[in-house]
Amino acid sequence: MSNKMIVPHHNYLTKFRIVVSLYLLIITGFMLIFAWPMAAEGAGVAALIYSLVCLGLCVFGIVLTLFLSAAYYNSLKYEILEDEVIVRAGIVTKSVKHVPYRTVTNLVVKRGIMDRMFGLGSLHIQTAGMSANTNAAEESLVGLENVQEVYDMVAAELRRFRGGMTPTQAESEPLHPQITQNGDLHAMLEELKAIRVLLEKK
Repeated sequence: MSNKMIVPHHNYLTKFRIVVSLYLLIITGFMLIFAWPMAAEGAGVAALIYSLVCLGLCVFGIVLTLFLSAAYYNSLKYEILEDEVIVRAGIVTKSVKHVPYRTVTNLVVKRGIMDRMFGLGSLHIQTAGMSANTNAAEESLVGLENVQEVYDMVAAELRRFRGGMTPTQAESEPLHPQITQNGDLHAMLEELKAIRVLLEKK
């Protein structure tokens, strides 16, 4: 398969802005609660100043989110290769994350409430080092409109890669192997398998 470049759907930008703005409004609401006791104790001017500062910070945060979110959205790029997935992101600090297929233990498709509202989904790639300890994803491909199609694409490449490691591995090894309780041993086993493949090719 030729390299496949994928970018988040434009609805992800709208969703991102709405979610961050809602968080800022909720935080501001909790902060304004403290203005009531101040006003009740006769410190009306202090309560007014405090409230205006909170509202000002909230407005500033929303404006900053609207300004920076477009740049962050444009920086998100996902590349599906024959042996790994590459995730590019970042505004000031550009990050390029490589997730080799030999370390992948699971693929998880997630659609939250906001995702379903905007017709989006996320593909979470779990690896031996991360998922064994925290059940967290090594990397996530967010804002995908065709998340099932991307899942099928990565799953097919993962099967093809594992099938190339040993003659029968494509049939004998499941796509979502169970993670052992000792994550370090599992990670070492994956590394040994990769070393064996490299030695066999020489």
